[in-house]
Amino acid sequence: MANDHGLLPKADPDQLDDAMRRRLEVWFDKAYEDDNLFLTLAQEPEVLKQFLDWVGFIYTDRSSLDPKLVELCRIRLAVRNQCVH
Repeated sequence: MANDHGLLPKADPDQLDDAMRRRLEVWFDKAYEDDNLFLTLAQEPEVLKQFLDWVGFIYTDRSSLDPKLVELCRIRLAVRNQCVH
């Protein structure tokens, strides 16, 4: 099954529970307007939860990583994977 952004199916946003719907709203507000990654991971809610917990750690002051280093890693991964975003 394909969608507009890739080959993996996305969860139906209308089928998300209230907690997931709130997290999606935060995603739109603080991360991206694109729901592709969020709804793809939402196919397995525990995977999405672990991913969001990791992102919350990496991109806050709880992590001791330098934000510039994190951004360089993101850029390198995007280039190596020929990411269009």
